[in-house]
Amino acid sequence: MWIKPELFLLKAANAPDVPERLLPELVRERFGMVPSALRILNRAVDARRGTPVLVYSLLLEFAQPPPAGVKWTPVDEAELERLEHPDPGLPDCVRPPASPLVVGTGPCGIFAALGLAMAGCRPVIVDRGFPVERRERDYREFLRSRALNPESNLLIGEGGAGTFSDGKLYTGTRDARAAFILKTFVEAGAPADILFLKRPHIGSDYLGRVAAGLRRKLEELGAVFLFGTEITGVLMREGRCRGVVTAGGEHLEAPLTVLATGLGGRDLNRHLRRAGVAHELKGFQIGCRVEHPQRLVDLRQYRMNTRPAALEAAEYHLVSRPRDRMTPQVSTFCMCPGGETVMASAWEGRSVSNGMSEHARAGEFANSALIVTLGPGRFSSPDEAFLLLEQLEREAFRRGGGDYAFPAQDAAGFLRGELRLRHHRGSAAVGLRAARLDDFFLPEMRDGIGCALRDFDRRFPGFIRDGKLIGIESCVSSPVRFWRDPETMESSLPGLYIGGEGAGCAGGIMSAAADGLKLAAAILRNIV
Repeated sequence: MWIKPELFLLKAANAPDVPERLLPELVRERFGMVPSALRILNRAVDARRGTPVLVYSLLLEFAQPPPAGVKWTPVDEAELERLEHPDPGLPDCVRPPASPLVVGTGPCGIFAALGLAMAGCRPVIVDRGFPVERRERDYREFLRSRALNPESNLLIGEGGAGTFSDGKLYTGTRDARAAFILKTFVEAGAPADILFLKRPHIGSDYLGRVAAGLRRKLEELGAVFLFGTEITGVLMREGRCRGVVTAGGEHLEAPLTVLATGLGGRDLNRHLRRAGVAHELKGFQIGCRVEHPQRLVDLRQYRMNTRPAALEAAEYHLVSRPRDRMTPQVSTFCMCPGGETVMASAWEGRSVSNGMSEHARAGEFANSALIVTLGPGRFSSPDEAFLLLEQLEREAFRRGGGDYAFPAQDAAGFLRGELRLRHHRGSAAVGLRAARLDDFFLPEMRDGIGCALRDFDRRFPGFIRDGKLIGIESCVSSPVRFWRDPETMESSLPGLYIGGEGAGCAGGIMSAAADGLKLAAAILRNIV
């Protein structure tokens, strides 16, 4: 029989580097017998009351009922079935459409294609970039030569921007498809611990193999990939989308088209808007990276001089809510413990920062974005919003010295308006150059980030003293949201489905992947 006991608590200071090894003994001590099977449902770290504690939620299988006096609840077969075979939320489809087009190989595009392929479609998946193996080689060549390839970089190519990131898989929204997405990632090569960690992440050292694993799975289901194929427009005939147009002028016709181009697809975004596809301006985020020694973050979060072997590098999430309504709210975003600040630009002569870390998060530095929301009322059109982003990216490139090094400024120097960078050494492989950020950031950014630094330093001593601000974070979210029918999920152009971060419909790996499955489900549901 399977049961769910009360939570198990384990002091992190006394645990080995793989604390799960102790669980069978803890179960034996509580129940007086060893389980025939043990499954971890969840592992979290509770550091709110001093010494950090690992908190486990388990499922246990015993050959006989546990002894009286031990609290537990039974687990039925339906719950076990949901754990073993999570539901992707796809309806049955008698006549799946043949060879639908999916543009983009980020999480939204790949999971839209996967949902369609599982129903018997043979999707054609198009990406202007290249397979992840080539992306990795091209990025290494960029670091050597400082010559950016606009078609192959940390923003464009298989897996999307998330392939070179921390690979965070937690989200503020609860989606029933999450369990299926996580299981699919593990089957494609992700670490199995993402199935139970409270704040799971994959890591850049695994994300490449996961992207390649998803490609192989789709190919086994009959999908075809067309890499190195830039899409510049959609085909429209008789008021319906009939496919796409490539940069070489080729027409790729299809019964339906899914566009999931991500935040790097600004040119195609512009084409859709000018073609009359319904959209609206929306608020979007912009900011910079802040970097600290990881040991400071560990000390503040765990309140221990030495991090125990059982604990990962500590992370944080901070929000500044100024009392006056004039200063904007600032939050940390995409925090990368033990990570690296990376150059994630897809455009020559423009600088864009992002964060990346490997699964072990063993690096010397921690970095996070500090982001401010710009409201839609600030702009007269989407073009004005995108132009602002481009201008800031070009200025950041110039202030970094024109070779893709990041402009950087001590947090204290930012507050004082001083050209100051005490510690040039950091995690960024492209390097740092001392530059003023405070005098070229937008007023909202300068005032909001300045207020946030003081607020965070009160709660996190050393945040200003040991922090440095890096670059411009301009690919956080889209200024545009494309309209979608609530029932069919079609755009205002019949036959065209737009999703993911670039469409303003998601924010992060999990929500983008869920949006892709949502699009696939709607397509299959609407086929008659």
